[in-house]
Amino acid sequence: MVTPTAPAQWPAVNGRVRVQVQLPENLGGDLVDLPTRVEDSGENSLVVAAPGFSGDLHVVAPGLPVTVSWASERGHVRQDFLIAEVVRRRVPSWDLAPCGEIAVQQRRRYVRVPLVGALRLQPVPGDPAGPDGQQPGAAPEPVVTAAFVDLSEGGACVRVPRGSWARPGRLVRAVFELDGGPVDQLADVVRSSPEPSGAGEHEHLVLGFVEPVAAADRLRRHVMQVQIRNRRREEP
Repeated sequence: MVTPTAPAQWPAVNGRVRVQVQLPENLGGDLVDLPTRVEDSGENSLVVAAPGFSGDLHVVAPGLPVTVSWASERGHVRQDFLIAEVVRRRVPSWDLAPCGEIAVQQRRRYVRVPLVGALRLQPVPGDPAGPDGQQPGAAPEPVVTAAFVDLSEGGACVRVPRGSWARPGRLVRAVFELDGGPVDQLADVVRSSPEPSGAGEHEHLVLGFVEPVAAADRLRRHVMQVQIRNRRREEP
């Protein structure tokens, strides 16, 4: 039974998270990385919707170690858990018991620099928080055309039309050009806020890139180059 109070660092109910499960050698030995959402939480229990994957009926059982990760305002957060109970009901879920400390990654990846440019936010098939994850056969969602506000190795702030489907808790595919090359990156929508100008027609979204970040080296190099140029401008 989930207790009423959960650690403040844990994601809220319906928050987007990812779980990693190490498959045994007889099932390929791969590290499976899956998107899901928080169903409930308490002082010693985090309940997530059970993500389906090939071999899950042979692997998922109490005692199985899993790693849960999520994006927060502090950075990219990870924590190790053990499956305490597999609940099979209308929405199958895993009741997870923490077995490790919360780890926050706050390297240079969270240093943001201004960026001018456009990008496209595409819906991700199978997103548990999307219409096809809740209502099979739902109409596809349109691509959202966005504009950069700033960028880091681990995420971005973007400007989008107000009222789009890209809301906190959703998984998106961010597609853009950077330094002459394409970037196609999965990202969690961490939070939204009104546009500072107050016009009301647009809003800002903070995106947290989902590991692995294929273009990490190029993103890091771009951020460092912008920082170097800015420091040179500030020198007397």
